[in-house]
Amino acid sequence: MSTVSPDVNTRRLSLEGAPNVRDLGGYQTRDGGTTRWRKLLRGGRLSNLSDLDQRLLNDFEIKVICDFRNAHEYQLDMTKLSAQSAAVIHNLSISPGNQHDIIEISNIGAGQMATWMTQINRELALNHCQTYRKMFELLLNLDDGAFMFHCSAGKDRTGFAAALILSALDVPRNIVMEDYLLTSQYYPPAGELEYLTNKYAADKPDVDPDLFATLTSTRPEFLEAAFAAIDENFNSMDEYLEQALGLSPQKREHLKRQYVE
Repeated sequence: MSTVSPDVNTRRLSLEGAPNVRDLGGYQTRDGGTTRWRKLLRGGRLSNLSDLDQRLLNDFEIKVICDFRNAHEYQLDMTKLSAQSAAVIHNLSISPGNQHDIIEISNIGAGQMATWMTQINRELALNHCQTYRKMFELLLNLDDGAFMFHCSAGKDRTGFAAALILSALDVPRNIVMEDYLLTSQYYPPAGELEYLTNKYAADKPDVDPDLFATLTSTRPEFLEAAFAAIDENFNSMDEYLEQALGLSPQKREHLKRQYVE
């Protein structure tokens, strides 16, 4: 049963029906600020929210939800919000990092999956800039309420999105990595490996069960691969944010006014 009070600033929201939901508040920025609590939420799929979960999320006054899952994932696990929710869902589909597509297109074993995941994170940084640019446009246009973004596990596509948002707010890279690695504490939840095995067994019954253990892992080298791809192609993260994602210095200052105190 969920025990988190919506009146308490808490990193992890222990929801009954959603994995890896976290608040990005409380992180120190380079200029001495702190990211605001209850404004930026990251998470996994929202298809099994209990009534209590829905009430808790309603208390955050979420106005925008960015869903990075593709249509197939959404149909398997449709988002379940309360009738009172004011959130507008925007589908910003990204397939790399999608567990189903990884399993469908790959014949590799669990031993090679870590290398595959590293490559996926490079692709997130270089091949999906337009999608993350759209995420920032939605974030910039939000005047009040909270902003939530998620995928299926809240791990890869969402993990990189969180890294981008925190970087845009001038949170140091080591703290960005600390946030990323918190997923290793919160995901997979109990029963998740069984869920994935049952979910994909019909399509790919011969998948190595150990493959799922690698898919659900969170390792520093995964996000480091994304950062390396950026560093190899741009002079700095600032340049990447501006040139690839459309975040001018003025837009970043606007974000800081909204999400840093």
